[in-house]
This record gives sequence, C-alpha cells and structure tokens, in this order.
Amino acid sequence: MRILFALTAALIMTSCVSTMNYTWQKEGFEGKNFKKILVVATSKNLESRTTLENTVVGWLAKEGINAENSLSLFPPFVDIKELDEKTIESKIKAGGYDAVLVSSLIDVNEQDVYEQGSNYYPMHYGYRRYIYNGYGYAYSPGYYRQQKTYVVESRLFDTAKENAKEAIVWSGQSSLTDPSSYESGAKQYASTLVKTLLKSNTIK
Repeated sequence: MRILFALTAALIMTSCVSTMNYTWQKEGFEGKNFKKILVVATSKNLESRTTLENTVVGWLAKEGINAENSLSLFPPFVDIKELDEKTIESKIKAGGYDAVLVSSLIDVNEQDVYEQGSNYYPMHYGYRRYIYNGYGYAYSPGYYRQQKTYVVESRLFDTAKENAKEAIVWSGQSSLTDPSSYESGAKQYASTLVKTLLKSNTIK
C-alpha cells in the first residue's frame, strides 16, 4: 500500500498543472459574441505552435465557438514576430476575423524540488524460522529534481477597433508546471484559458 501511495504521489508531483494566475479585462468591456476567432501561438517551434493553436481551437469548438489556427495565414516558415503591423492587420482583415487570441511564452522559472523518500516492510516469509526475523526492509532515499514552470500570456483583441491600444480587451497569465509533452501542456493550458474566457463572459 505504501509503495502504491509513493508512486501515486510521484505522478501527481510531476504532472502538468495549469492555473490562470492573473487576468485583466478592459474597463467597460462586457464581452462579445465573436463570429470568427484567429488563434495564434508566437513560437518558433513548429510542433509546439501547431499543437497549442489546434488544441485551443478544439476547446473553443467544443463550446460552439468558431475559431481557426494561424498556420494558413502565417505559414510555418514565417516568424510572426518579424512581420510588420500593417501586414499582420491586412491579413487578419482579409480573413474576416473579428477577434485574435494570441498566446506567448514570456518566462521560464526553474527550481530544485525535493522528493521525499519512502520505506516499507513487506510481509514475512511463511517458514517458521523466519517468523521473527523475516521482515525485509527496503528504503528509497529522497532526491532533488529540477522543476520547470512556464509562464504563458494570452491576449484577446477585438479587430473592430482601429487603434491597437483600444483593440486589446482581455489578457491573462497562466503557469504551466512540468508538462510531460507538448500535448499534455497544450491540453491543460487550453482548458484553463477557454474556461476562464467563458466564465468571465469575455467570449460569449
């Protein structure tokens, strides 16, 4: 039983956890029923960009919200950060998007975390001579491991606003701890992001 408990605890400690730490909403903005949302992940890594964009689009689709990834608009060989504002704006308008949801990795925090060791006493052997001294002892020592926390920021823009400063209507920062893969990290983050946007009525 103790072994099972130790293994379960280890799995929980190393699993991916996502929380929305900070959110901001534009004063006076009461949410909007957007018709077509462009989902953008500003990552040079094609796998992480594709996975995150498609996962967010999928979660929005589950809620009946029309969204598309940015890969057709901004191909993989194009670094979005290097495009000028007018080019980006023209592509978004040509695509008929009335909102843009942009997610970016803004920080990576690393720290050493101590994992507690475990010990147990298995059952004694069935022979008479082992009744008193047949308890085998096993011990798994504690150890330090490196834990990484990724800080991701998302911003929602209403493209109906001409001024870029006025266009941003919501932003939020989320922490993602020790994702085991792009897929697991994207799933946790997308779930947290979409639930937060819907719960706050930012997206209706």
